[in-house]
Amino acid sequence: MKHVLTLLLVSVLCRESSAQVDTFALAEGISLEMVLVEGGPFLMGDYQGDKDNRPAHLVILDNFHIGRFEVTQGQWMGVMGYNPSQMACGRCPVNNMSWDQIQDFLAKLCERTGRRFRLPTEAEWEYAAQGGKHTGHFKFSGSDNVADVAWIKFNGGDQQHEVGKLKPNELGLYDMNGNAWELCEDWYDPKFYANSPRKNPVNTKPAKYRVSRGGSWMSPEEYCFRWARNNDHPHHRRGNGGFRVVMEP
Repeated sequence: MKHVLTLLLVSVLCRESSAQVDTFALAEGISLEMVLVEGGPFLMGDYQGDKDNRPAHLVILDNFHIGRFEVTQGQWMGVMGYNPSQMACGRCPVNNMSWDQIQDFLAKLCERTGRRFRLPTEAEWEYAAQGGKHTGHFKFSGSDNVADVAWIKFNGGDQQHEVGKLKPNELGLYDMNGNAWELCEDWYDPKFYANSPRKNPVNTKPAKYRVSRGGSWMSPEEYCFRWARNNDHPHHRRGNGGFRVVMEP
């Protein structure tokens, strides 16, 4: 336990991020910004709240890049040529798409850029949400006040919002909480944490649902705790659902 605490204390010493950002042009005036997240150890999960958040456990991740924003309707249009969203808003998160459509988007994005893109693992998502090595250990992603960082039920006005309008977290990532639920690569298992591998964990065992993180404009505050887990059907055609991408080094 002493070794775990020592590893975690290292991350507290540096809170301000000067992360590398790679930018990819998708269409005229539309680009994708990918933020480098330096890997390392962190304590995933929590000892309080829902049972599927437990137990808190040490996880070690490799470096990865993650989208500065949730994938927007404009970015989707720039890659796919159509917009599946229920209400058109170029700078709002794309929504109302299925798992298969997301995989098609990722394949086209990989082909266009020559890089490997995918959904974040649940562990990568939580590590990025807490600010990686620059974490301030906030309850939400970048603040202890959810209204600073998230459009949710009490302040969202019953609709999605343009990305990047609220405060970013320590890595410069926006809307990790609220606005749109974010699908992860993992299949959902409420007991996965009890047997999770320590290094780069991802649950690849097929199940009924996939993991979804972060809350949406329809969510109460407790859904936005950075360790809070949710699940979603793989077809995922929801007006309050979205995703952000990870790029492998």
